[in-house]
Amino acid sequence: MTADTKNTNGNNKSLDKKILSVTHQLQAYVKQRLKIAENTGIVPKNMYSSNGVIDEVVLKMYEKNIDESIDLSELRLMMFSEVNKKLKTLFDSEKWHQKAFSTRLILEEEMKQLEENFTVDGDMDLIMNEELDDISYHQDDHDEDIYVLSSEETQQGVADFLELKDRNLLADKEKQMTLRRMYRKLPMQTSNVVDLYILGKLNMQEISQIMEIEIVEVKRILDFIKENFKKYLI
Repeated sequence: MTADTKNTNGNNKSLDKKILSVTHQLQAYVKQRLKIAENTGIVPKNMYSSNGVIDEVVLKMYEKNIDESIDLSELRLMMFSEVNKKLKTLFDSEKWHQKAFSTRLILEEEMKQLEENFTVDGDMDLIMNEELDDISYHQDDHDEDIYVLSSEETQQGVADFLELKDRNLLADKEKQMTLRRMYRKLPMQTSNVVDLYILGKLNMQEISQIMEIEIVEVKRILDFIKENFKKYLI
């Protein structure tokens, strides 16, 4: 949080501390979403910064005159909800505005597309329809900082999400590239659920509230991603 966005009256240090504690989690999440949007051509590169987006959210919190006794988990949910709305406004294309599709409907379509990227082979194992060693797999190798596994903290979050017993798997460069490639194939709203869970450290109930979808849908998405990602790591 920059100096401009701090509480100007100086008498609400408790609220300031709570907001600062949430902004750390917001930073990782917002940076990830902006990088994905830039890499997929949704927004021009370097047009938006994570600090700029978060500053607007922080200012909105102070404008709400939130009581300093607010529970940290409640404040976190409020701030993630605001930042998700802000990013959605930035990323939504005109066709979504015109058709006024809900997040739930978008996710339903995305999950259909995602499931079409996998098939069942002769041994009844799920495999990606597009081969992992094709040319596009190597074209994006230099974009390691754009997607998952860009920091030790993120690697830990991914390992926890996938429930990996052997954490050394994520140290393997080939495994990392495979994981990044699979992550790149996730549609925007689907990867948003994953990012809220891993980077935002939010539970399924909180994600359900933020994205305004049923908790069973959140669970279905996370379970699907977990099941299919693990097949390429173990």
